[in-house]
Amino acid sequence: MPFSVMKSTQNWAIWLKSFIIIFLVLSAIFIAYHEALNNNFLTMWDTQGYVINNAHIKALTWENLQWMFTSFQMENWHPLTWLSHALDYALFELEPWGHHLVSLIIHGFNTILLFLLVIVLMSFNQAPEKYAARVNNKILLAAGIAAILFGIHPQHVESVVWVAERKDVLCLFFILLALLSYVFYNAAHTINARFGWYLSTLLCFVLALLAKPMAVTFPVILLLMDVYPLHRTSLTTASCQRNSVSYKRLVVEKIPFFVFTLFSVIITILAQHHGGAIFTIEEAGIQIRLLNAFDSLIFYISKFLAPITLSPFYPFPSYKSFYEYYPSLIPVIAFFLMTFVCGYLWTKKKYYWLMAWLFYLVTLLPVIGIIKVGNQAAADRYVYLPTMPFYILIGIGVASLLYTEKLKKVLKIGIVTVFLLVSVVLVQLTQKQTLIWKNDLTFWSYIVAYAPDSALAQFNLGNVYLKIGGYDKAVEHYHQAVSLEPLNKWWYKNLPMAYIKSNRLPEALNLLNRLIKHKIHIGYSWDNIHYMIGRIYFIQGRLQQARQSLTKALQINPGNKRAQDLLLEIRKNSPS
Repeated sequence: MPFSVMKSTQNWAIWLKSFIIIFLVLSAIFIAYHEALNNNFLTMWDTQGYVINNAHIKALTWENLQWMFTSFQMENWHPLTWLSHALDYALFELEPWGHHLVSLIIHGFNTILLFLLVIVLMSFNQAPEKYAARVNNKILLAAGIAAILFGIHPQHVESVVWVAERKDVLCLFFILLALLSYVFYNAAHTINARFGWYLSTLLCFVLALLAKPMAVTFPVILLLMDVYPLHRTSLTTASCQRNSVSYKRLVVEKIPFFVFTLFSVIITILAQHHGGAIFTIEEAGIQIRLLNAFDSLIFYISKFLAPITLSPFYPFPSYKSFYEYYPSLIPVIAFFLMTFVCGYLWTKKKYYWLMAWLFYLVTLLPVIGIIKVGNQAAADRYVYLPTMPFYILIGIGVASLLYTEKLKKVLKIGIVTVFLLVSVVLVQLTQKQTLIWKNDLTFWSYIVAYAPDSALAQFNLGNVYLKIGGYDKAVEHYHQAVSLEPLNKWWYKNLPMAYIKSNRLPEALNLLNRLIKHKIHIGYSWDNIHYMIGRIYFIQGRLQQARQSLTKALQINPGNKRAQDLLLEIRKNSPS
């Protein structure tokens, strides 16, 4: 931004107020999220695959860079995210606070960029270097309110404090840069300036795709912005006062964006399919997916308005048919009602409601569950981008009320008081939500308390207790998982080891023998199952049976070192 912009006293005042607002916003974010710097890695929720056990991020070599651009690890293709993790490791190695700090810094930058985007959208219809000329206190206040609410809202905790979700904050960073560039592209007066801002928009969009494929909806976002607030079509009254652009040109200029989108969609589907993450129609029917999609749309808004009882994991409902649980049709009705209301407001020239609603719907489309990936019905991380217009609407609405001359002073004081109270509550809720992510035990304990009927949650909490030595608690939660889904053999995976560690040897022996009898494979090789049986017999002093089991293990796999060593020990101590 040229220095000449700030030469007037008015512009100096605007810049000073902007810096003060940014300082206050960043301070609020730090207060809300500072406990994240004391959080550990979550070893049982993707962080191992992304950081802890990922050798490819632990050295910035040419081979590792090639891997980042060709790997489908973790069922995703996001080379820029891998690179960011590699840079984290180069700076902090496996110190969790450093990785959390970088995510928090990026979130802070995203908040600043949102602040600037609101200012630009509200103030500016001329060249970028003159944008400050139209900025006033009302615009700054609206931008500040939108930014602080976005920065401290607990619905964003998952995106910010989960190290494995670095892709979220990184993707939004480049999306916001792309949106700013696109506004400047439309406001530029020279061909060179327009071309430069167009390339900047395209480059930032590509970087967003390389961080997370959720950015695939960006070309549609640009088309929505063309309608409002940029007024580049004949669909809004304000476009009559400007040079509206033909629909053909609007679409043609988006072709490069759609090309990159198509590439990203194809490679993402390949990555998800390669990892077996996509559910089949048999596993989750179309009707159930649609029902859950409508439910998620309303669910996210409800949590935006009242961010209480948020959870890192929302289990997928166990509907057997589309009509089984009729109250779930309420979100469908709510969806069409909200769409109708926004459409009606459009006819009254209140364009922002429909544009905000469409932005929300479009950006949620890739993760709404039509193509179902994962066991979750919804996830807080999915709304890091989609709810952005809602913060802007609140900011503009509150600022407009406070600058309404007819509104009594006492009401304005009341509005300010309510806003401050809401901000304090949001900070406290974010602090509380951040502590849930402190370690594996706090994380899975909370999820089990939130969703006790989730077999996955019970199983993972059992894994946590097995890891930290709480063997009896591990057995308890494994039993819960098995009782919830007795036909899912995965929940039996660590139960034998938990039995052995808790000295419940008869139960371990019974389970292992049942697995062999019914040929149920739970992740252990058959030679290791026979080894475990032999180990139990050895502990019980039943050496002859131990020999038989260990011999069977070595027949299956002659290279089983543990079976070899234990059999040798038995022969030394009991030659007969």
